[in-house]
Amino acid sequence: MSNSLESLAIGLDVGGTAIKAGLVNRRGHVVSTQTIATEANGGVDHVIERMIRLIRALTNEAAAAGSRIEAVGVGMPGTLSRKKGMVIAPPNLPGWRNIPIVKWLSEGTGHRVVLDNDANNAALGEFICGAGRGVQNMIMLTLGTGVGGGMIFGGRLWRGAYENAGEIGHTIIVVGGRRCGCGQLGCLEAYASATATVTRAMERISNGEDTCLRAELNNGRLLTTEMIVSAARNGDALARDVWEETCRYLAVACLNLQHTASLERIVLAGGMSAAGEALRRPVLDAIDQIGSKMLGDPPDIRLAELGNDAGFIGSALSVFEPA
Repeated sequence: MSNSLESLAIGLDVGGTAIKAGLVNRRGHVVSTQTIATEANGGVDHVIERMIRLIRALTNEAAAAGSRIEAVGVGMPGTLSRKKGMVIAPPNLPGWRNIPIVKWLSEGTGHRVVLDNDANNAALGEFICGAGRGVQNMIMLTLGTGVGGGMIFGGRLWRGAYENAGEIGHTIIVVGGRRCGCGQLGCLEAYASATATVTRAMERISNGEDTCLRAELNNGRLLTTEMIVSAARNGDALARDVWEETCRYLAVACLNLQHTASLERIVLAGGMSAAGEALRRPVLDAIDQIGSKMLGDPPDIRLAELGNDAGFIGSALSVFEPA
């Protein structure tokens, strides 16, 4: 560990499967990382104890090099209250309802603890030291099992009056459309997430349409967006149609966001962004087809740069942000 006198923050990105953590300085430089299994089935107390042990281990690592910990930033999925330091209803964490996580972690580690939504923290990480560098107004879409979002306006995270702004996946793009996991009909998440993309492909395969993806299923594999993108690249008509449809829905969302917020940049993140230009280029093409030049320039669409590290980097950086 270098620059041993500097102040560091600990950032945690908590998911249903893993907790990724790191020591990060004010500039977003990652000094050290650790990842442990969440073991969510062990219950709330078990997961909290694992988080405390992880924070203590990183604290000891920093102390051994002469650095001090400014605070701990924690990113959690689902609805929460940053002001109250409470996790309200995170998906994939059974039994977590109205958990005072900031109080418990602070008491268990002796550190100041800052809580925020995981997508907000990932957006902050990209804004400060990733694909959002150089702008003051951006939105990041996290594309994976669901569709999340984080919004930066005037160089600050925008959380809204009730602290849960950025639920872009639950904006409605098809009136009376597919039912989303949230209960609404026609959400972006029900059309443009990895889950929705696979669902639409499976429906067409079940209807007997010809595709090379059928061989994957016959071999006992679960269909993924990576398989769909690969098949589309190789000229499979069904895969190409499904993927381009997903990208058109994302283009609609990007245009709506641009016209609502007059953004400088939209960043595509999450597992689906691993498709790279195979994601960005069809989204841009669809924007060109359906957008109006009369309404100004299209949004600057970029791929996230920090990958799976964005969450814990942003969590750490959140402790240096003004309250």
